[in-house]
Amino acid sequence: MMEPFQFKSQENLSLRQRVINDIKNAILHGHLKPGDKLKELEISQQMSVSRGPIREALRDLEAMGLIVSSPYRETMVADVRKDEVVDLLIPVRLQLEMFAIKQNQLKMDDTFFDKMKIIVDHMKIAADQGDLYELVEDDIRFHEHVLALENSSYTTQIWSGIVNRLRLHFIKNTSRLTDLQKVVNDHIALMEVLRTGTIDRIETIWATHIQDEDCLLCFE
Repeated sequence: MMEPFQFKSQENLSLRQRVINDIKNAILHGHLKPGDKLKELEISQQMSVSRGPIREALRDLEAMGLIVSSPYRETMVADVRKDEVVDLLIPVRLQLEMFAIKQNQLKMDDTFFDKMKIIVDHMKIAADQGDLYELVEDDIRFHEHVLALENSSYTTQIWSGIVNRLRLHFIKNTSRLTDLQKVVNDHIALMEVLRTGTIDRIETIWATHIQDEDCLLCFE
């Protein structure tokens, strides 16, 4: 019988970020599932951390969109609904990335593509090893590399508001794929169209990628 998941003891009790990261990683690695309850006392005992930093960390995680709570009710791991993905996350993400691309094509030089290829190469290693978590993080790194073209605090704020919701969705959805190499191939195609395509062609390929029917596998 599998041992129940437990949080690691934290060596430095003053580092709230370590508490946040430990809970966040437990969620994104699938140790904690949507709907799982998060109890302050239980987490505090497992981490050997007082309840104050745990409470603060849970508030931060709620602001990130990774957990949900309400007064006098239990705190639990958040889920992502189909209508949120279809009507909010996909359109906002597409608009953000296409805005960055359209405004900054001249910045896509050899250095830009060299860095992008490093991300794709790392993505291939993750896919070959079946490392779902690292594949999802590489997917996000790829698109953040594109967004970084637009050096704007506004786009950064918008992206920061949705990226963890996207992480939850990517983890949930990518786990349903039977061929992780497809994720790699899709991003190779994106890289190539950025390098050689017209803006209309880029927009078509980008929209197809983001709105691909495979992105809704977890709702079937």
